[in-house]
Amino acid sequence: MESARDKRTREIVEAEDLWLLDSVDTEGYVCWGCGITMYPAAWEKDKKVRAYFKKKRHIQHHHECDADAESTVIRQGQKESVRNILDSAPGLMPSGLKLIEQRPVVEPGIAGGESKSSSTRSASSASGESNSPERQSRRQVNAIRNICRAFIRFPHDRGMSLNVPGISGQIYMTAFKKLRKEVQSYPEPKIFYAPLLWKKFSENDEKLIIPLSGEWGKDEAGKPKPTRSYQLHIEWAGWSKAKRTVVRKELEAARTEAIEAKGKGLKDKAWVFFIGEQNAENLEIFHVSDYRLICAIVGHITYPWPSHSGRADS
Repeated sequence: MESARDKRTREIVEAEDLWLLDSVDTEGYVCWGCGITMYPAAWEKDKKVRAYFKKKRHIQHHHECDADAESTVIRQGQKESVRNILDSAPGLMPSGLKLIEQRPVVEPGIAGGESKSSSTRSASSASGESNSPERQSRRQVNAIRNICRAFIRFPHDRGMSLNVPGISGQIYMTAFKKLRKEVQSYPEPKIFYAPLLWKKFSENDEKLIIPLSGEWGKDEAGKPKPTRSYQLHIEWAGWSKAKRTVVRKELEAARTEAIEAKGKGLKDKAWVFFIGEQNAENLEIFHVSDYRLICAIVGHITYPWPSHSGRADS
């Protein structure tokens, strides 16, 4: 599973956010749908794969667990609208983005409040003791990752509402914008996305530079090669080591997953989604300054909607 509920804060935690933590409470999470214990996996810094949550093999999700039914809903959503389900699912199709600074939850008895936290919580969260499932409607999220997953997974439901502050477009279909191969200006603020190239990233203390797709030509042997490529400059000079790790590991995991998908003959690509500013002097460059406004997801994006100027691939 990609997310679980923190036992103490009652918040739904994305598995990738475990990379932010110095230590992880391996007994501190439950299924957000039915309350069984879920265990963090692959969250350690040396792992090459994406973090996730898993249950013990002999334990089954409770009957009619919404979280356990997610995979079925996602498969169905690739073929047809599942809006009737998405309207009552807490995280499958987020209603919007609300950036909230997280603070560590410090275990009682840790002298001096050292940040050896096992979780994070927002300033507005409330704690609770029960592990029982909590039914919710669509919710806002604190990073764009789940919003972008929903965009890929539910192509027939991109007419659903989406509120991202500062972004032009009030539904999924119009809030996203694919970068065209021809390098050009993008005056409207959108959630931009483009395929991730398999080139190495370059980084220093000031920034991480991510090569994206762009214009293609041919080399001396007549083989296709990128000529003018978009670049994503992650301005991370003021970021913590943990925040840098989250972005770097997610990009590396996506690149690995995309290579494996190609080896299996799948259509899936590694896509980079971001909210950033285009450089006025060099249109190939976009700048991102918040780790929550970038993510990398592997998947196959389809466009079943009728063509019009507002669609996400136009």
